Amino acid sequence: MTNVLRTLVFDGQVSLTVADTTAIVKKAIQLHKLSPVSAYVFGKAISAMTFASACLKGEKGEISLAVKTEGEAVDIAVSGNHQLGLRGYIENTKIQGDDFWEGEKRALGQNGSLTIIRDDGYARPFVGSCAIPNPATVDTAFETYYAVSEQLPTRIVTDVRLDEKGRCVYAAVAVLQPLPFADNAALNATQTTDLQALLDEVQKQGIEQAVKAVFMVDATVWETRIAKYKCNCSRPYLKKLIISLGEPQMRQIIAEDGAVRVHCHYCNKDYAFTEEDADSMFGKKENK
Repeated sequence: MTNVLRTLVFDGQVSLTVADTTAIVKKAIQLHKLSPVSAYVFGKAISAMTFASACLKGEKGEISLAVKTEGEAVDIAVSGNHQLGLRGYIENTKIQGDDFWEGEKRALGQNGSLTIIRDDGYARPFVGSCAIPNPATVDTAFETYYAVSEQLPTRIVTDVRLDEKGRCVYAAVAVLQPLPFADNAALNATQTTDLQALLDEVQKQGIEQAVKAVFMVDATVWETRIAKYKCNCSRPYLKKLIISLGEPQMRQIIAEDGAVRVHCHYCNKDYAFTEEDADSMFGKKENK
């Protein structure tokens, strides 16, 4: 189902991106078994990165986020690609608390940093970073990043809503980003538009109807796409990586530990490669 919409508003001077990320956040909670506060914080981060992924230009484009904190989250990582496949993790999956706003501030803490690596598939990847403001929220961290590292005035509002059992009932992101030629009226509209009200309407009537109601935008100038949670790991993919270890090292690890074990942080899945796998990858040892 289409869950990302991009268009131009305010006389074509400002880019608008709206994404319903509910299914993505639900999948993340399921895979990582997140507590409500961890789900809230990570859900906001992966929602913001859905926007960042939608901005990639090349078909082979990829983007990754690394948030390093002294707060309870410790680390947050999210990766996305041009096809809008998102994946990621939060190191502390069990942040506690009943107040999500306070929990978000505790999760990000002080003296944190946000780094984004963007590879549009054309030349060298772009690497940008910023210090996370204090007190911090996911939204202000991303707004600071775009202002400092990419010199783009940007409004970002993310929303994650959980029920009493910690299940995601709604998640979304709305972003306004003025184009270089935007005039003062468009810049002012970017700052004053109630994006939270827009996300409230998205929950009620869906992205397309909400954008029509709030911005009166003609559907002929929309770009709609599908974003989803998708991890790239698989046994065949990991076998290719393990082969690069070389047969002696793989055999030694198996002899000492019983298997070469790999844990994927993005989908919380464990893989084990045994002597039989080594035989299939390198051929049976002569003394067998």
